[in-house]
Amino acid sequence: MFEIAYKSPLRGGPHTWQALMSSRSASLLGWLACLVTITGSAFAAPPSSLSGLVTRVSLTDAQKNDIKAYADHYLGLLQNGGVEDVMRARAKLIDPMANIMSGSSSLFRSTYAADVLPTLENIIDMDDAYRSINALQVAGFLGTESTVNILVERTEVSSVPSAEKRLWAVIALREAISRGDLTSRKISSAARNLARASEEENDWKVLAREFEAISSIARSPMAKDQGGEELRSLGRRLQLEMVTGTIDRLLQQNSGTSVELLYALRPSILDIRQQYIDPQLMDHRREVGLGVAPQLGRMYDVILVHFDGLREEPDLQRVSGLTLRLSEETLKLIDSDLRSGAAVSVDSSGPWAEGQQAVIQNNRDAWAEILGGSPYDGR
Repeated sequence: MFEIAYKSPLRGGPHTWQALMSSRSASLLGWLACLVTITGSAFAAPPSSLSGLVTRVSLTDAQKNDIKAYADHYLGLLQNGGVEDVMRARAKLIDPMANIMSGSSSLFRSTYAADVLPTLENIIDMDDAYRSINALQVAGFLGTESTVNILVERTEVSSVPSAEKRLWAVIALREAISRGDLTSRKISSAARNLARASEEENDWKVLAREFEAISSIARSPMAKDQGGEELRSLGRRLQLEMVTGTIDRLLQQNSGTSVELLYALRPSILDIRQQYIDPQLMDHRREVGLGVAPQLGRMYDVILVHFDGLREEPDLQRVSGLTLRLSEETLKLIDSDLRSGAAVSVDSSGPWAEGQQAVIQNNRDAWAEILGGSPYDGR
């Protein structure tokens, strides 16, 4: 039986054998072609760029697939690649949104963000700080409402123990607000949430970035008819509240508040001073001056409460002296504009350098008397 089965293919002669082999080869090639057709999309390289789709106001299914393939490919590298892969993935994921304000369509932004954000959020929450921070940098360029919600949550100490992650979340949030196509209402909500997060922030580098983000809202270029005036007013108010809250915390002894928050206070005070003298903000000059002057007076209290501790560390001693000097000079500037009485001529720079605590106390008392009267008391 085996012999018959073995010989039977040859009974038709050599032409029958060749035909059989030719038929089998054709079948194999056909199967391979079918396999390539079915699975080709899974192995195809993603588009090298999405620049041709960025400004389109309508997208075909094929174009949407290209966007998704591009996003999936580089998100995969961001999540699983080596160091150089992560850097390249970050650059490629940012590239389509880098010029978002120069003509990209809202359809493209929403489509791209919908493909990128779910995986990006997972990467942000990874324990791998390197990948997480690179993902946060990408998120800052998306500029959608969903992105802002995710970033705001990552600025909270209770949600994100890592100060490094919170730092980059704040940086990304500021980027998203400045680049995104967001309403004044959405920006206002994000600003309020960020200001609340600052109340618990004990890392001065993160707090400094939070001050910068709120300051950018106080200077928002949004048009008046889009709610820009209300947004800028909110920014100024929140900025003052954050300064006040930070000083409150520094004056609460044994509260666990790091005295290093002074590093964040100085640039914020300098920014408010710049607002006060900005010719474009002349209409708000009195509002800014009356608001910040009492808080500048309280900087004497911060220095006096932490007097010995601030002088133990050279950098902190230097920054404390600069902050006290800036506060004092800004007080003099505001007071000369708002009050008609005799000018205050105190100078605490020398006494601080020489450790003369009593002199600084006297200077504090002199300003306290002035700031307790008109126009600072509301009368």
